[in-house]
Amino acid sequence: MFVPKIDDGVPMRQTALAEIDRVVSERLGCARVAGNAQPAAFNRQVAMYLAKRVGGWSLTKIGKFYNGRHHTTVCHAIRRIEALRAVNPDVDGLLAVLIDQIKAVGVNMPSRREHVVRGIAITESALPITEEFLMIVADRLASHLKVRIDEILDTRLLDAGSRRT
Repeated sequence: MFVPKIDDGVPMRQTALAEIDRVVSERLGCARVAGNAQPAAFNRQVAMYLAKRVGGWSLTKIGKFYNGRHHTTVCHAIRRIEALRAVNPDVDGLLAVLIDQIKAVGVNMPSRREHVVRGIAITESALPITEEFLMIVADRLASHLKVRIDEILDTRLLDAGSRRT
């Protein structure tokens, strides 16, 4: 797993994408929304830039986190924010503040243990997973499965109907 380094060369924990998104959303507004309307698109581009430059995340993982966007979209966001940062001192100042906030969050995060299961690094938080959280996940999974099963059944019914005519 990639571990970003701070200025003095001491490795630090990789900041979670959700934590970076939370810091950006608190300061600028929601970044994980569908569509490309302003200001959400700018907020998302700032969050993507910070996820790469501060968090050290891969372009693919950043894109997946932001509603399944392609890695080239993340590249565009990073280039755009770098260009804005170079010409606009307000954007540079905003990013400096956000970077400080993200680094402060990383210092205050609870301790985590990392396990490797079948070659995949899994980080275990010191916070317990609640029954309420598990029920929300189960409900969401069930609704996604129902939609997918309905799509499959509809496709099969349409195929069967077209064969009869």
